[in-house]
Amino acid sequence: MRIAVIGGGIAGLSAAHELLRRGAETVLFEAETRPGGKVGTRAEQGYVSEDGPNFLARPLDALLDASGLRAEVVKPQPPTTRWIHLEGRVLKAPSLALLARAGVGRALLEPLFARPLREDMPLGVFLERRLGRRAGGIAATVMSAGVYAGNPASLSARDAFPALGALGERGSLIVNAFRRPRQPRSGIWTLRRGLGTLPLALARALGSRIRVGARVARLSPDQGGWLVEGERFDGVVLAVPAAAAGELTQAFAPRFTEAALQFRSAAVAVVHLGLRQDGLPRGFGMIDADGTLHGVGTLLPSSMLPGRAPQGRALVTAICGGARHPERATLPDDELVAGVMRDLRSAWGVGDDPDYVRVVRWSEAIPQYAPGHRDRVREARDLLGAFRRIELAGAAWDGVGVPDVARSGAAAAARVIS
Repeated sequence: MRIAVIGGGIAGLSAAHELLRRGAETVLFEAETRPGGKVGTRAEQGYVSEDGPNFLARPLDALLDASGLRAEVVKPQPPTTRWIHLEGRVLKAPSLALLARAGVGRALLEPLFARPLREDMPLGVFLERRLGRRAGGIAATVMSAGVYAGNPASLSARDAFPALGALGERGSLIVNAFRRPRQPRSGIWTLRRGLGTLPLALARALGSRIRVGARVARLSPDQGGWLVEGERFDGVVLAVPAAAAGELTQAFAPRFTEAALQFRSAAVAVVHLGLRQDGLPRGFGMIDADGTLHGVGTLLPSSMLPGRAPQGRALVTAICGGARHPERATLPDDELVAGVMRDLRSAWGVGDDPDYVRVVRWSEAIPQYAPGHRDRVREARDLLGAFRRIELAGAAWDGVGVPDVARSGAAAAARVIS
């Protein structure tokens, strides 16, 4: 069986390797000259910076085995302190000062207010009802910012945060969290030379089966199979963003196209700065709970990972924009960098100017799972169900984390040849 995979990000690479494992012949089409999508790494001037994610929070065993990079796995070195920017102050998380400001007393009464979650709702509404306006609002802002660069007023409580939704469906968050069986924690991890080495190694393993710089503009059903740019295949995995999937299918599945174009993503700009290490704290990074900083989240990668910055220097990474402040993602480079530097001076007293600057822009960075997301995904897949052997994969549908995306690609591969 011959299968086309359209899109060479992590979902597409995962799908291609799963198809090979199952004995199918596959060709992967990637529009850009580099595979990996938002997972990419650049090393220059002694700094090693990421295009997108810096760390992964769950295992990725199948792809590590396929890439041969298992020995390259590294975990962050302590301290991994986290801070919250709240009411103009930088507070360690957790800390008594943060708990006092967050209204933890009302939050502890959550079991008294808990009713099983029967219908999906915005994350902010859900947590404010459960934990109180103060604690719930802060928790919702931090969670949505940290994962989605999102707005808690428009993110799903159930589908954007499945673990939280599962607890809520059973009743009290606090009670059920204590009742939940303890799972071994793998901790966050990355690769020694950056996460971008993963898609490059996966692409090398595919050899001539991957075609880079090969943008697909023509897709059509053909007598029980598919034509991809005029080339015949038995099946197709669409491992591209929702809007791109909708554009490719418009001629033969207009209702799916209409549904796909309703899915939204947040734009972000990733700002990397090289600064003096002695002017910065050591730790993981800071989340902006106020919405007043240019960086929704600010990471300190070189604090935890040797080799990410020259001796005596530090790499600071700010994720700017997102659903609450998309205008910040479109600021000119000089304005954006100046804004991030002002924030660093205010928050941490940084006094020097950067000797390294790199800005990475993503107009559709992180899909935003609105309430009812899983129902809309089910509807979208049903609308393609009239056609044989075409499957959807990627962050738009099945989870935005890299492990979720990899799992989505492998699952789509399994379905398309079943």
